[in-house]
Amino acid sequence: MIEAIHHYVNLQHTDWADHLIHVEAAINNSINATTGTSLTEMVFWTTLRLFLNPCDLTKLTQDVPAVSDYTKRIQDNVAMAHDHHAEAKTKQTTYTNQHRPSEPDFKVREKAYLETKDLRLCIKQKGRSTKFYSRYVSPFEISKAQPDTSNYRLKLPDEHRIHLKVHARRLK
Repeated sequence: MIEAIHHYVNLQHTDWADHLIHVEAAINNSINATTGTSLTEMVFWTTLRLFLNPCDLTKLTQDVPAVSDYTKRIQDNVAMAHDHHAEAKTKQTTYTNQHRPSEPDFKVREKAYLETKDLRLCIKQKGRSTKFYSRYVSPFEISKAQPDTSNYRLKLPDEHRIHLKVHARRLK
């Protein structure tokens, strides 16, 4: 919740309490990945609307100053939140890319280890525990390399031949 409010507050951080209701409504109206519905839908059988829909603004027949001020503040807050979100995303991307190691330059016929992260489901289906399985398995020969897209095809034995995203690690 604090991260969400951070995108709405002014530069002095003095108006955070004014935004609590909007952030709470946004969180309660967010669809849960597990249930497929939002919290307000589960409780009230409908979503909560605290904001005027921009389409409804054109339908107002009377110009009520309080309503106009309220909708203007909401629009300003939403625009400010979008700006803060874009700024935060840019900063996070810049910081992440500064500390990201360069892509290894794998060549065809070199050998690389296969990370077992994406094999865990197959291991579990065979009745084995993934807890004791190695993080990387045997070095395999690279049969196709596309370093520009970080895609590599390894020559795998029959037990590992499944469609998966391959995470390779250079032999030391």
